Amino acid sequence: MNTVYQESYITQSTDLNMFGKLRSVRLLELVQQVSGRHAEALGMGEESLMQKNLAWVVVRQRLVISRMPAKGETLHFTTWPGRSIHGLFPRYMEITTDAGESLVKLCFLWVIMDYKTRTMIHPALYGLDMPFADREPLLPLPRMPKTLLPASKTVDFTVPFGYIDIVGHMNNTRYLELAENLIPALGEGLSPRDILIEFTHELKLGETMQVEIGQEGGRFHLHGVKGEQSIITLCLEYS
Repeated sequence: MNTVYQESYITQSTDLNMFGKLRSVRLLELVQQVSGRHAEALGMGEESLMQKNLAWVVVRQRLVISRMPAKGETLHFTTWPGRSIHGLFPRYMEITTDAGESLVKLCFLWVIMDYKTRTMIHPALYGLDMPFADREPLLPLPRMPKTLLPASKTVDFTVPFGYIDIVGHMNNTRYLELAENLIPALGEGLSPRDILIEFTHELKLGETMQVEIGQEGGRFHLHGVKGEQSIITLCLEYS
């Protein structure tokens, strides 16, 4: 059983934004696909869990980006799971070029959710435990700041059908897509350098949240709420 998994991908024109750089949401999609294939190889993939009415859900993630790739670059993904902590499953990943240049380092925290009750389960009660690699973590476990930048504007957002995934809620990649559509950074030609996201509650088709947006230079904090309930927090840095 190989706890360290590697895969390569050549970027296509459809992966890129108007400045010829990999779109942030596409980066997250590729990361999610690679992680899923490795989990499946370890016997804890999407298909295996669905047989038990369970599903993987990401609760927190951080990406540190030195450079976003361009068209035709070969990206080498190396990923491995860390040791589980009280039902939280860390996963690390590094994306490099043919020349060995490190482009992106990631740390994700996942939990397993009961598909019917929509609540986190204790994996041991289901006989589940992800094998882990005896390897140094690339990044510390992601932690949210104690305070957010003050909000300068608020936008209402209602979940469309195209944002819903197989689990029946708004896919985690779409929150970043939404955030980048609400802030000016990408349109000004800036690139993401640090992406930190915490998922608190899910949103389903047709549900509406209010997104509060704060900015300080190239830093943006977005907090999505539905009534009194926190849904999502994004801390984004661009340069």
